[in-house]
Amino acid sequence: MTATPDVRSRDSDDNVNIPLEQVKIVFAAVPLSLAANLINSIILSAALWALVAHAFILTWFFAISAASVFRWYTYRRFTATTEASRADPSWRSLAAIGTLLTGALWGSTALFLFPADSMVHQVFLAFVIAGISAAAVTTLSAVHGLAAGFLLLTLGPMMWRFLAADHVLGHTMALMTALFALMIVVSSGRLHRTILESLQIRNERRQAERTIRHQALFDQLTGLPNRRLLLDRLHQEMARSIRHGHMGAVLFLDLDHFKTINDSLGHRIGDMLLQSVAARLLRRLRGEDTVARIGGDEFVALIPEIGASDGNAVANSRQLAIELLELFRHPFKIEGHTLHLSASIGVTLFPMGQQDPEDLLQQADVAMYSAKESGRDTTQLFLPSMQAAVDERLKIERGLRHALAHGGLELYYQPQVADDGKLIGAEALARWKHPEHGLVSPAQFIRIAEETGLIYQLGDWVLRRACDDLARLSADADLHISVNISPKQFREAGFVERVRVILADTGAPPERLTLEITESVVIDNIEQTVERMHTLKALGISFSVDDFGTGHSSLAYLKRLPLDTLKIDQSFVRDIGTDPNDAVIVDTIIVMARHLGMEVIAEGVETDEALRFLLSKGCRQFQGYLFGKPEPIEALRSRLHTPQAVEASG
Repeated sequence: MTATPDVRSRDSDDNVNIPLEQVKIVFAAVPLSLAANLINSIILSAALWALVAHAFILTWFFAISAASVFRWYTYRRFTATTEASRADPSWRSLAAIGTLLTGALWGSTALFLFPADSMVHQVFLAFVIAGISAAAVTTLSAVHGLAAGFLLLTLGPMMWRFLAADHVLGHTMALMTALFALMIVVSSGRLHRTILESLQIRNERRQAERTIRHQALFDQLTGLPNRRLLLDRLHQEMARSIRHGHMGAVLFLDLDHFKTINDSLGHRIGDMLLQSVAARLLRRLRGEDTVARIGGDEFVALIPEIGASDGNAVANSRQLAIELLELFRHPFKIEGHTLHLSASIGVTLFPMGQQDPEDLLQQADVAMYSAKESGRDTTQLFLPSMQAAVDERLKIERGLRHALAHGGLELYYQPQVADDGKLIGAEALARWKHPEHGLVSPAQFIRIAEETGLIYQLGDWVLRRACDDLARLSADADLHISVNISPKQFREAGFVERVRVILADTGAPPERLTLEITESVVIDNIEQTVERMHTLKALGISFSVDDFGTGHSSLAYLKRLPLDTLKIDQSFVRDIGTDPNDAVIVDTIIVMARHLGMEVIAEGVETDEALRFLLSKGCRQFQGYLFGKPEPIEALRSRLHTPQAVEASG
């Protein structure tokens, strides 16, 4: 895996420093310019040797050579210095001094080396000066003022000298020199603009590349490293920890009930809260630590060198996790809102046999979910047993998906009987025909279906299959079929319409369909629940509360809901003969239901003793192994005409 550079350390270098680039272009042309100066100065000196005083030629040649040495010296110093040092304004000044000095020396030829008696040599001198000036356009136009100054110093004296001549040819040469100067100044200006545009385009391209690189490696909301950059740093730290023999830690932090804040106050407040959380984490951790946001309300802290031994690393990481939790003890104040927040943190250490950064991150994630299951606002260290549980959960999820897609589910029915032995109904219970374990009960996969979202597909399958069976049973007997509806399924926006469609498709009589809901469905959104229940009741559907007494039972909602039946949870019925508290609870539920005009079904009736107690308290409907285990629809149909006496032996 190739190390990804830290973009933050390079941001300042990615902008093109246009003034510096202009100076660099000028200095880059120095070697070629000096070579041209040397060749032209030698040729010019030789050509004028017989026409101009030797002292003038030698003095001029020595001066031009000295200026060239100065420019070479500054060029060598500039190329040897660092990029940061080159931005010093003094380099621009040194380049200007050397360039303008050279221009003045070439311009001085019109004053000191002008062959007054030879028009041919005058033209030759003008030709050399014109060549030097033209070359300056290409080497100096990056700094337009410098180019203009050089041209003025080289061409100005020559133009003056020709203008001062007392013959027409001299005046003509002066005019031509002026036109040439104008043309070359205009060309220099155009080239200067082209160079600036090129530098600006390069600057914009670098800024775009920096933006793209930043977006690829950093979270746009908080500015923290994202998952990609985190994995790269994890890879590097895992290698360092192995090489140097120290241990590091990864802390996976997830905010508790953050969705509630988003839903109630809006995503803008939620985003500002995430930024505040990021700021608190950054203030607490060290500069060498990495805090990343890897999505939603999930943050990861990478802590290198947290301990030299297992025990020391465990103690230090636990202490750090506790300190991070303490950051949330103080409320967040966001635009007038005082927000109280907590977090769950999963911790894993490295190197502990992990081969890949993704494995390390997954372990911390698993530990974090274990912390949530432990009640939230706590921390949990990763243990191998957690991974085994995750692997088993994933295996069940994949198997359940396959079963839903390929007909691997069956619907069984557990009989519900009245006190006269008559079969009055049955509860539909899904069974998974597992290729290795046979029939698997819902207790082993319903929770996973809820967590993964498979419950919607599973719930629809159960409801449609139960309605199909109910339609076929309608001609045989007045039998009610009860179908469990999960909280997620009931709250789904299109649930009521889907029930209508299934009833219409199957032809099942709605007055013989009972939907079983749990108390959690009610308390989460009482107004929506009441509205939906009344809509479904209008179709003829009945309702019962499943596992009554185990949730947040409240008379306030019982009197508002159009309920038909309360089902006493089997946890109260099972020990009814040995636990006085269970007996009191069951008795209370039966009496309360009678006063509210509801039926009562006791679940989990497995013994004669439990049946006798329930009968004595006035319970008249029962479900449990004493009357039958869940069975296929064919077995249920065979019971319809064979009533079972309900009486306790002994």
